[in-house]
Amino acid sequence: MTRDPVTARPDWTLPELVEQLIELGVRGLTVTDDDGNVVGLVTETDLFLKDKGVPFSLEKVPTLLGAVVDLEDTDYFQPYHEIQVSEVMTRDVVTVDESATFEQIALLMLRKKVTLVPVLSDGKLVGEVRRFHILKLIYCNS
Repeated sequence: MTRDPVTARPDWTLPELVEQLIELGVRGLTVTDDDGNVVGLVTETDLFLKDKGVPFSLEKVPTLLGAVVDLEDTDYFQPYHEIQVSEVMTRDVVTVDESATFEQIALLMLRKKVTLVPVLSDGKLVGEVRRFHILKLIYCNS
């Protein structure tokens, strides 16, 4: 588990988020409010094209954030540098209490198909477990 992880803020713009993801070498961040409460989770999946029908068809194009639009309509979209994390983050976050075991967390990650689980103590973020933590435990501590 990573203790006291770097978190994203809901009012960050997408370029600010991407800079942090690159700097930290991670694929996602827990999003917290001013009081340290977990309000969301944002991953690179939230930033990439989402599969909506036939990709790259002649009539429709996939766009950022999963919208599929006609080419003529692309001028109506908010420029990516103005979009805030709060607009793309997942709000229904899978979390665990700090008393959870790695086995419980690994099973939860598998069942819920998540790669990042915030760890809470008394409702506040104290750490996070990422898929690489589980892999490291399995393969490097034999």
